[in-house]
Amino acid sequence: MAEVITKWSYPLAVVLAGSLLSPSPALAGNVSAPSSADPLKAALLAPKDLGSEFTRRDYRTTGLLNPAFTHSKACGEASKRVAAVYRTKIATALKYRKRWEGVSEYIWSGTSSEISTLERAARSMVRHCRKITIRSDGANDIIRRLPVGRLGDSAYGIKFRSGFPGSDLERDSEPATGMMVAIDVVIIRYKNTLIVLEHDGNVGEFVPALTRSAAETAVARLRVTQRNSH
Repeated sequence: MAEVITKWSYPLAVVLAGSLLSPSPALAGNVSAPSSADPLKAALLAPKDLGSEFTRRDYRTTGLLNPAFTHSKACGEASKRVAAVYRTKIATALKYRKRWEGVSEYIWSGTSSEISTLERAARSMVRHCRKITIRSDGANDIIRRLPVGRLGDSAYGIKFRSGFPGSDLERDSEPATGMMVAIDVVIIRYKNTLIVLEHDGNVGEFVPALTRSAAETAVARLRVTQRNSH
């Protein structure tokens, strides 16, 4: 089977780069959801949740649609099912003002059966995508399982890294030498709601700790919003 090759160049990474985020302490400790006609819109992350260096950006990432996920048929099928959440109208994107790093968030609400179907797809995606390695003359790409700990009722994580040949993509370090593109995807179920959070960075500007802190804050906001809506 022909390999799916994802080739990145510096100019391309510049075009695709989103402004970036760095972690701020105790993000989940001070969450207050604003009033809104739509409770789920009120649950979306706001720049102030991540710190004074954050603002909104005008595009959202869709990391699960990256061609690397189709390198394995099972991975491609599972990630495509999870990617259905990108169609939701309850979504936002934030960026760090001075870095190529950002966070995209999607919230999907449905029946217990609908959310369970998406949760099974997320579990399957992590199982089938966690050991993908793609090598070419111009780049190395990897997809690995991302440990996320306890978030909401259940949580699943996957990470994508693309870098120059010979770069160390297995270990996240700061700065990530040779890394051109990084995307962390965390899928969290809370009751009959699913959060998909994507943390992306480009050309070495990626702080891994932000993934966890932003995910914790997203869940905290959702809990507060749902409690206030009853």
